Formats: sequence, structure tokens, C-alpha cells
Amino acid sequence: MDYYCSTKFTDLMISVQSRLLYNCCKAYPERLNVDWLEKNPGRLFHTDTMLEDRGLMLQNKSCVSCHHGCYKHEEQGVVSPRQQMANNQIKRSNDSITDPNAPLKDLTISLTTDCNMACVYCSPEWSTTWQREVDKDGPYVMEGHQIKNNNWNKLWRNLKQKSRGADTKFFKLILNEIKLAKELEIITLIGGEPLLNNQIEELLETAKGKRIKIVTGLGVNRQRLAKLLEKTKGLPILWKVSGESTGDFFEFIRYGLDWDDFKKKIEMINNANHDLEFQVTMSNLSAFDFHNFYKTFGDFPMNVLAVSGMPYLSPHVLDKDSKDRCFETLDKMGGKPKAIAKWLQAESSDIDRRNLGTYLKQLKYRRTVDLGIFPKSFLNWSGAERPN
Repeated sequence: MDYYCSTKFTDLMISVQSRLLYNCCKAYPERLNVDWLEKNPGRLFHTDTMLEDRGLMLQNKSCVSCHHGCYKHEEQGVVSPRQQMANNQIKRSNDSITDPNAPLKDLTISLTTDCNMACVYCSPEWSTTWQREVDKDGPYVMEGHQIKNNNWNKLWRNLKQKSRGADTKFFKLILNEIKLAKELEIITLIGGEPLLNNQIEELLETAKGKRIKIVTGLGVNRQRLAKLLEKTKGLPILWKVSGESTGDFFEFIRYGLDWDDFKKKIEMINNANHDLEFQVTMSNLSAFDFHNFYKTFGDFPMNVLAVSGMPYLSPHVLDKDSKDRCFETLDKMGGKPKAIAKWLQAESSDIDRRNLGTYLKQLKYRRTVDLGIFPKSFLNWSGAERPN
């Protein structure tokens, strides 16, 4: 097995809220000592842990942080996130970098978990709406897996946004690290919902001269979106909009959004002459309607990754009838849909089938959703329609 991946030598993701550093968005994180960074400016991308992991890679040895995100999937014969990367990332991954102290090229920043959506494949780690739901109704409980709040989520949610964001020492240190990273090319803002954060303009100002990407579910009203589009006019921004289904499927998967309103916001971004692409998170639930999403927005670029962290929502966790129908629909479309169809061919485990049914039943109990949009064969197979 080839353990080397050059993304480890170029990419960093930061969670401002939890002070976590991810040396690749799928890697297991380390918590940063803010006092250490203050004493060691310019070393945000070169902590002792990161340097050690890169050294192991150069010896073609496994490192723990990457086992979490990719290696364990590949060992099980499942396509890993690094194997699903978009073409531009794959090209970079094929360029061998041998210096553990290589400069940071691609920085992703999560400002807070503030988000007014509760997407079905998300969690309290990334959404305050998820946090409130779990506070109200308790954790989601499946076999060997729970979706629950931690103490940090609760503490953070009770702080005012200013105290959580730009007023913190860590945020100021990040702005300084951006200025010091002379070879930094790309800055990507994620959430939560980054458009809700009041510090986004300060970050965009610091990031001038870099390529900027905003990953958003468009979970803000149109008035707020219009103001941001006006302020960012002329900046080299790529809007990476999350979406993978239409109509009732869209509103089920991206709980809290309205499909017609979403389409109007897409039109606003397009009319503002910003670059736009879709960030597709492929799951078994979106497999039923991705073909319609592709027909609607297929003229735009799409970066497609399979859901991670929730095995029961993996694209291949489908009953045979649903799998055959979805495969046939996607396969005959060619292009990206045809490539996604191959992901459906892996075998489902029994525990993933049972956990899927348990999860869907809990969603139905907690939310105003209709499981009837999915085929009967799928619901019966998973156990979602059986009584508790």
C-alpha cells in the first residue's frame, strides 16, 4: 500500500472554535497550543506532530492521523477520500514533495459552527442547529455510533459571536500566519455556515492577493447574500455551494432550506459574475435524485465526495432494487454520474443496514420530514418503516 500523499505537505484546515488543526481535511486533528504559536510565529503548518507524520510518509509508513481519514477505508477495499479528490487535487497529489518543511499552499478555515441548517450527514461538530436539536431530543443512538453534543459545543454556543471569533487571540494569530505564509495560494472559508459570521469581511481583507473559496450551503437570507456579493465584487472568489439533490429530496437532506429559495440564490451568485461550482456530498439518500440535480446544474463544475464519518449513509448502503435502479440511471448518463454509479457496487454490511434504519426512524420522530419520498423497498430493507 502506498502511504504517501502530498496533500499532507500542502494543505491545512483550522477550526477556530475548537483550536484544532487538520493536516488535510480528512486527517485526525491535533489541538493547538495557542501560547506555543504566539512564541513560534510562522510555524502553524509545521508543528512537531505534522513534521513527524510527513517523515513517516516519506518512509512509506502509516501515520495515525491519516489512518482515520483514508487508510482504514482503503484497507477495507472502500474508496477513500484521497482517491475521490477532484482532478486538480489528484494532479497535485501526483507531484512528490520530499521536504517535511514544505510551505503551506492551501489553507481552510472554519470560523464557527454557527449554522441554521441540519443536513442529514452533518453533526453537532459543524452545526449549531444540530446542537440545539440534540439538546432538545437527546443523542441519536445507533449500534456503535452516537451523534451527540460535547461540553465544548455547549460552552461555545453560549458565548456571543464576537467573543468566539475575531476577538480571540487565536483568530488574530491566524490572520498573522496568513500574512507570514508567502507561498500560500488558496484560502477556503467553511463553517458551519460561513456567510453567517460577522468576521468574514476581515478575513477576506487579510486574504487579498490569494485565491479565495467560500464553501456554503447558502443558509442566509437573500438580503445578506446580496450585501456580501456587493462587497466582494471584483475579488477572485470561487463559491463552492453544497448541493446534490432537488425538490423534496433537497429539503430532506439539507434540512432547514427551501429548494426554490436555493435556486434563486444560485442565480444571484451567477449574475454577480463570480465563479461557482457545486460541492456534492454523495450519500445513499442523494443517490435517488442526483440525476435530477445534475440535469439542473450540470453546466457548472462539480466536486464530488462520498459522505464520511457515517458509514450507514455511504452511497452503497442500498437495497438491491434501489441499487440497481440508481446504478442504471446514473450509469447511462455518463460523465460524473457514471463514475458515481461505481460507488454503489460495494456490498452493504448488516450493521450499516440496521443503523440506517434506526437513523431514519429517529429523523422522522424529531423533524418534519416525510420518509415517503424514498422507495418502499429501501425503507423496508433498512427497517425504517418498522415500529420501534
